[in-house]
Amino acid sequence: MLLDAPSLRHTAHLLGVDAGWLTEQHAWLSRTFEDLPGTGFSGAAAEAAVSRLHLLARPLSLPPEEMLRVAQVLHVTARLQEELDAAGRRAIILADRVAGSSSLVTLFLRDLHSLGELLDHTCARQIDLLCTPDAPAPEQRLADSPALGLAAIHERNMLAHPLDLPPDVQVLEIGEGHLVAAVGDLENAASVTTVVAGVGSSDPGHLPTHLERARTISQATGGATVLWLGYRAPAGIGPALAHEPARRAGVELQAFQRELTRRFPGQRRVVVGYSYGSVVAGRAAAAGGGLYADHLVFLGSPGVGVNSAAELTLLGEDPQIHAMTHPSDPVSLPAGVHGTDPTSPEFGARVWPGDREGDHSSYWEDPVLLGLLNGWAQKKPSALSE
Repeated sequence: MLLDAPSLRHTAHLLGVDAGWLTEQHAWLSRTFEDLPGTGFSGAAAEAAVSRLHLLARPLSLPPEEMLRVAQVLHVTARLQEELDAAGRRAIILADRVAGSSSLVTLFLRDLHSLGELLDHTCARQIDLLCTPDAPAPEQRLADSPALGLAAIHERNMLAHPLDLPPDVQVLEIGEGHLVAAVGDLENAASVTTVVAGVGSSDPGHLPTHLERARTISQATGGATVLWLGYRAPAGIGPALAHEPARRAGVELQAFQRELTRRFPGQRRVVVGYSYGSVVAGRAAAAGGGLYADHLVFLGSPGVGVNSAAELTLLGEDPQIHAMTHPSDPVSLPAGVHGTDPTSPEFGARVWPGDREGDHSSYWEDPVLLGLLNGWAQKKPSALSE
């Protein structure tokens, strides 16, 4: 429940009153200690005792200072909440006066509610910073804000890291070399497909292409798509021979899927690892604890960090592992660097032929792949338990 401006101002007023009372009490104690020598309490030991009493009373001056700083935070929050409330009232008046504006006003009010939720969250976090000795860690991952809605998380991320993104994109995580974004109604979708991109995906210039691929999948499945660029991807084929980036990224992907499942336990989950992203997805499924996914798909994979599907653990209803590599895709040339080719018979995945004319960049238009994703998305799993 969002706090209202009058309650915030009233709480700030009470904090100010109590801070003043505590300040007076501290001043009274200090005066009392200073008056002790006048009662005949004198000598070196008496002076030492008075100094010690002042030292013991000094911490009593800190709570009033903290209370006044918290009151200031509440006053600022109340003012901002009043501005949000006023904007909402103006929008409602506009909807009554202008024909055909109700749908836009509804969207605007929804955004205002998200900003209000973010304002409450930021207020609470600022109070924690003022009142606790250890500052809380920065909120960078979806799991760092378990009580905050996705719309509010998006607003926070865009305020901290402004990006020129289309309105259908919702930023879930962002940081240096780290971006996780959703296309489609993630909160209400029956299915979500997480696409783990590969070589060169950390280059901002490639972001529009990745988002367009995410939209293609969202349209094909009727669900939501998560574009997972949650790691600093290798910039070229040479750096892509390294194992360590995939290992670190696998831990991040595993944590993201776990939080996604906690928030939306009834969704159908598909994870698609593309190119070097398949190495990341394989590492996530091979790590302790497994990967929350009903289907794991390796596309154009140079290997997935293990030699057998039996080494991968998926947490889902009837989980399945799939692989597809187009005949004209040269990705398998450095074979063996990241383990067995997942399309080989000995690996144990279900192999799909895909487009016989396709190459490394054409999976996203492949009707076989899009049809498979659509079919998996239509199945309704029971809610998974942790």
